Amino acid sequence: MKYEIGISGAVIVSGHNGYRPFLGSVGVTGDRIEAVIPGELKKSECDRWLDGSGKILMPGLVNGHCHGDMTLARGLGDGMTLWEQNQAFADTGWFYTLISDKERYDSRQLTYCEALLSGTTFIMENMYWGLGLDSVKAMKEVGIRGALAEDIRQDFAEPDIFIPEAYLDSYQKSCDENALLPVIGSISEEDYDRERLERIQKAVDARKMYMTCHLAENTWRRDLILKKFGTTPIDYMYRGGFLGENVIGSHVVYASEQEVRQLAETGTRVVNTPLCEMKIQDGIAPIPEMVKQGVTVCLGTDGAMWNNSNDIFREMKGMALLHSIHSGVRSLEKAEILDMATRNGAKCFGLEKDYGTIEAGKKADFILIETRVPHIQPLRIGAYENVTSALIYNVTGQDVTDVFVDGRHVVEGRVLKTISAADLMDRVRKTSENLAEGLEHV
Repeated sequence: MKYEIGISGAVIVSGHNGYRPFLGSVGVTGDRIEAVIPGELKKSECDRWLDGSGKILMPGLVNGHCHGDMTLARGLGDGMTLWEQNQAFADTGWFYTLISDKERYDSRQLTYCEALLSGTTFIMENMYWGLGLDSVKAMKEVGIRGALAEDIRQDFAEPDIFIPEAYLDSYQKSCDENALLPVIGSISEEDYDRERLERIQKAVDARKMYMTCHLAENTWRRDLILKKFGTTPIDYMYRGGFLGENVIGSHVVYASEQEVRQLAETGTRVVNTPLCEMKIQDGIAPIPEMVKQGVTVCLGTDGAMWNNSNDIFREMKGMALLHSIHSGVRSLEKAEILDMATRNGAKCFGLEKDYGTIEAGKKADFILIETRVPHIQPLRIGAYENVTSALIYNVTGQDVTDVFVDGRHVVEGRVLKTISAADLMDRVRKTSENLAEGLEHV
């Protein structure tokens, strides 16, 4: 068999039957992996042959929770809790009153560029008051796969006015036609309301879509729900019948043992953002207990205002270190953390049949990482391998050299091939300067 693309002689970390690395090659035809073999591929076996020596080949990473609009505000919320940021920024209307839809479009695209260049091939965009169907275009132009979580509210100031059913139909159709995943939700605890949640649930059930919500994120949101409903956010959602396999809860920091069991019982997916949780003083989620109970946990970055980075490699290291000090050095296995960034990310969105591992028949969605650099060497495979350790503790997104999305070589030699990142950065920098100047009037 002759492959359209062959990557030969890489260290493969497949995620299939574990993460034990081996020296091998991958053959790609169209958008699928045709073969994963030990050893090397000959140039005559491929239309296009790529040298994988000195590189790790692994599944593309998944960012399960991100707000691309907030890349414009990178660094502007440092030294503040989320509650303080909301008081200073959100409640004053500072952000969305100062930027145009085009500027938000640019911010999202820069987020997707950052994600792709650091090895993320799938990202969930949580859209507050979306850009309409332009949201689909923003993602497709950059070349990343993803989910678009449309806010069911039509306007921040009028939370009980919902977007029209006809728009939801058009939104789903546009996502489907562009191989993106339509999601509904994006609401936070302060927006919890039975009628609103039932409206979301009805919409997702009718269209066989996913729902996402901010869930048990911090103490002030937890206390708000306690005061309003007499119970905690997770228990409220559980008792109301709003949890399930098509529900993606973001953050999920404050979960009791009983609530972890509720998440496991209902099959609710969890996206945790450990660096964001630390930076804005949210707290530490009981991730080891969730993993033990069989909850599907994946990683996210949240947004550049709350995290300053959209690099999932950093999140893996953050997850490992945070729970080493909080829960013990053996509380999470390296394979479990790698799962959160790859296989569980795919499972979170119901995509595990096609994505999340490197194996024949799955989509050609993978990345190459340069290892011939001092901060990664020495690298070993075999009985005392340290490749999985390096992926969590040593590698950063800047070590990613090549990214394939559904067989498309979208990042080649650390260069994005789809759009001009330089032009985009120029526009976003000017917008961000104007945004920062606007803080003087807040």
